[in-house]
Amino acid sequence: MKYQGEIAKILDTGIAMSKEKDRNKLLDMILDSSMEIANCDGGTLYIRREDELCFQVMKTISMNVDKGKNGEVIDLPPVPMKEENICAYTLIHKKTLNIKDVYASKEFDFSGPYRYDKLTGYHTQSMLTIPLLNKEEEAVGVLQLINAMDEDGNIIAFDASLEHIILSLASQA
Repeated sequence: MKYQGEIAKILDTGIAMSKEKDRNKLLDMILDSSMEIANCDGGTLYIRREDELCFQVMKTISMNVDKGKNGEVIDLPPVPMKEENICAYTLIHKKTLNIKDVYASKEFDFSGPYRYDKLTGYHTQSMLTIPLLNKEEEAVGVLQLINAMDEDGNIIAFDASLEHIILSLASQA
């Protein structure tokens, strides 16, 4: 079976989540598992608060960034709920988006990633954003994965066939 490992990871995460009572650790588990399944370098989990998306958990493996898992505040400005922001668009339309190259895309305002890249020396390229919906199908947050990688560590587009698997995992949030 092609995705047997990914399915096992989702099941393992579901079992671990049912035992974990700390909300921040639960969200961290979802981000970690999603990044592992998608084989990507970075990820952010945003929570909606009124008319903005706030950083809840943020990781970038190559830069040794791991923030929010213990509930500490991430000192980055929230993302306004405007359709030109990819995360906001994902939430507003409850739609998964898979961007091969943010620098080649003209569809959204990527000024946030551009500024982050300029400040840190990072290079954001591929991006997968998935809406987080509660049991009532209300949009409550966004899972964003950054820079899928091949076996040699080269940045590639996110495999479209993984979108459903990551969506299944994100739905547990």
